[in-house]
Amino acid sequence: MRNFKLTLIFSLILILLGSFILECKKETKVIKIGAILPLTGEKALYGEKSKRGLELALEDIKKEMPNLRLEILYEDSKFDVKEAVSIYQKLKSIHNIPVVITLSSEVSMAIAPLANSDKILQMAIVASTPKYTSPGDFTFRTTPRAEIEDKELAKAIVPRYKKIGLLYNNNERGVGHRDAIKPEIEKLGGEIVVEEAISPEAADYRNNLLKIKQKNPEAVCLFTEAKNIGIILKQAKELGIKTQFFGTRSAESKEILSIAGEAAEGLIYTFAFDPNSSDSLVRAVVERYRRKYGENPDYVVAEAYDALKLIAKCLYKCGPNPEKMKNELFGTKNYKGLSGILTFDENGDIYYLYHLKIIKNGQFVRYEEQ
Repeated sequence: MRNFKLTLIFSLILILLGSFILECKKETKVIKIGAILPLTGEKALYGEKSKRGLELALEDIKKEMPNLRLEILYEDSKFDVKEAVSIYQKLKSIHNIPVVITLSSEVSMAIAPLANSDKILQMAIVASTPKYTSPGDFTFRTTPRAEIEDKELAKAIVPRYKKIGLLYNNNERGVGHRDAIKPEIEKLGGEIVVEEAISPEAADYRNNLLKIKQKNPEAVCLFTEAKNIGIILKQAKELGIKTQFFGTRSAESKEILSIAGEAAEGLIYTFAFDPNSSDSLVRAVVERYRRKYGENPDYVVAEAYDALKLIAKCLYKCGPNPEKMKNELFGTKNYKGLSGILTFDENGDIYYLYHLKIIKNGQFVRYEEQ
């Protein structure tokens, strides 16, 4: 009887051990998420930098959450809204993605109603348009709304400069900045004396600049991309325009220096991500990025990195359940990211602390250093 009991116990142990071994051998299911980025065309640099940020984050996620297996399905939006929507539909129908990452205001705005209807979590990067803001749904972003950045920019301009000109892209991003900064400037006692909408695809802005010159503003805000800023500054100098130019974080780019040269000197702009920060997380990521790419990461890299880390945090806790992930993100408070301490509000928007930088001697430095 005693031998029978021992045999039975031994058999049960073997069964349990076998089940445990089989369970351990089971591969964790791969979770596929979509990333719709401009990987070709004029905006490919944004797509490439965001992809680098996502890959850096993925490396860290594998170390920090070894049981979470993620696969990023990169798709080329070509910075085209119709193309992006078509890609989204493919990712949803073929891969049944629980999450999609989108880049740019235009693309993010086009996909937002679809993602909400399909209950797919959307995380936007480099998308500042106020129109993306909506309460309680599946759309989030690691880019602050335009008015957050523009409020800081307006405080830097007024009261030192009273008569202000605006030169902005005639698209979601540019119009969003225009609409956001106007009331801030006026609230502080400034006056908008001239507004010029431009095409980001153009290569000649002399007519716009001549109209601005005629109104003689004391300062001009540029809400466009780095390439366009470089062209504008160069052509402004050629036309003898001596006004003080201001920009947003897109101004921190070597492309401006290569196009504008000395004409870029003195451009003041708002910035959040600081690659020279003493923060341990920032230092670790910046060092890896430098070793791999030979340069500092910028805000695009930082936003993409933070986006995937936040998504992974939710997937690790909630699984690929967009409803639960949504609630988890709404509950995210004081999350330490590359760009700073992030907290999502009821609209899925976050806030950064901004500081001012200036181009001086061909370098991008803090304005306070002047």
